[in-house]
Amino acid sequence: MLDRIHIEHGNINLLLEILLQKARLVEDGGKIDYHLIQDIIHYLQYQADRYHHPKEDILYHYYLAHYGENQSIKNLEQEHIELTQLTAEFADIVDMILLDSVIPQEIFLQKLHNFAMRQKAHLQLEEREIFPLLRRDFSPYDWRCVSEQYQDDIDDPLFGRKVADRYRNLHNYIDI
Repeated sequence: MLDRIHIEHGNINLLLEILLQKARLVEDGGKIDYHLIQDIIHYLQYQADRYHHPKEDILYHYYLAHYGENQSIKNLEQEHIELTQLTAEFADIVDMILLDSVIPQEIFLQKLHNFAMRQKAHLQLEEREIFPLLRRDFSPYDWRCVSEQYQDDIDDPLFGRKVADRYRNLHNYIDI
């Protein structure tokens, strides 16, 4: 289960790097493909918020219930809620731009940077601090227990075996 989450983190990080690359392009005077940005944000809302974070939350709840208090782990569920809100807010900005609302470029770039960097910091915390803790402390029995709690392991619509039509352009852009 943790190996799958680690792969998902790599996929999410790739998308965040694309966002930051697009920001640098705009800062250098280039044009940005807002539809591509919208596809990335939609994917993150769909995949991360509905499947990825709930999977992690199972691990964290189990850890807290069986291994005691850990403030870093305790904070992660709230952080997932905040990241979901941040993603929705950034998605709204991109949608407004695509509906021809005028959003100053500096504000858009600031929101994009904030969004990407908050997401990346979250991934790094989990990868560097939380996952090593889980690997160290969880027994094979613990891993079976948490795996049984998460049955909704869908095929990834962007990085999986069958790419959803909604993500075909993004998939082609990343050249997976």
